[in-house]
Amino acid sequence: MKLLYIINGFTGFHFNDQKILESLGETVTLNYRKRWNILNPKIIKYVYQSDKIIIWFASFHAIPAIIVNYFFNKPIFIIAGGFDVANVKNINYGAMQRHPRKYIGRWILSNARKVIAVSNSNKNEIIINGKVDKKKICLSYNAINLNIPNFNNNKQEQILTVGEINEETVLRKGLDRYIIIAREFPDIQFIHIGKWTNRRGESCESSINKIRASAPENIKFLGFVKKSILEKYYKLSKIYLQLSRHEAFGLSVIEAMSYNCIPIVSDAFSLPEIIGENGFVVKNKKDCIDAVKQCLSQSSKIDIKINPMFNIEYRRLFFQRLLSK
Repeated sequence: MKLLYIINGFTGFHFNDQKILESLGETVTLNYRKRWNILNPKIIKYVYQSDKIIIWFASFHAIPAIIVNYFFNKPIFIIAGGFDVANVKNINYGAMQRHPRKYIGRWILSNARKVIAVSNSNKNEIIINGKVDKKKICLSYNAINLNIPNFNNNKQEQILTVGEINEETVLRKGLDRYIIIAREFPDIQFIHIGKWTNRRGESCESSINKIRASAPENIKFLGFVKKSILEKYYKLSKIYLQLSRHEAFGLSVIEAMSYNCIPIVSDAFSLPEIIGENGFVVKNKKDCIDAVKQCLSQSSKIDIKINPMFNIEYRRLFFQRLLSK
């Protein structure tokens, strides 16, 4: 089976799915990180030679393959996992509140044989904002390798959050809320890990300057770190705090839970669905402060139970069944 995999960046979920697809068939990956790359004429050859096409996000990078595919009629599967189907007016976030981007996104989704949602919350956005018939949507959670070796559960009174920082993500990821909570616990170490970028996703030191200036001294901004360093902080941190205003899935939350961090999350979109019976879902500042206090007071070993559907093997089986039809 020959697969064409089209993405517009290279994050953890892009990489995980690429590895899965490569295990299922001969896979060509096209990464349209820069928009001018969509003019590459090789797309004709790649569509012609492929048996099936998988596209992450219903956005501009999907257009060339869809247009070329009118001549070849190959099955297209679109993973709609975030900005492409979002419409969060209070933070001005989402392609589905913008003209003509909204109609382009809906046209892209209409050309898919199946649209893949990464959470039930995301599925609702696809139906409501993307105007996709629910019969055309299938659910497969983003996933990680949950087979993590045993480690000492010597947690420190440390509160971690992970996420890229730029002008858009400060509000969406709730970093402003994270700073507010840090001020309430001046004796507790707060850690932020994530790239500092501009709106084009390029590294940009200046993107952190305003945030750092407004943050209390008990927050460390570590920027981008190697995987081994990230794992170290997951192992050491007692609490993982994610106060986002929008999350289609929340991969970092699952990663933190896999290292027995207690999750404290906002009640936004997929986050309550993701943590299940673990940790705390908070609706306001008081709820969050109370949850942090309760977590810090717990001295016994924490036993986090993660939905097995978040294991990478379930994601692989999903694609295997989907693409074999």
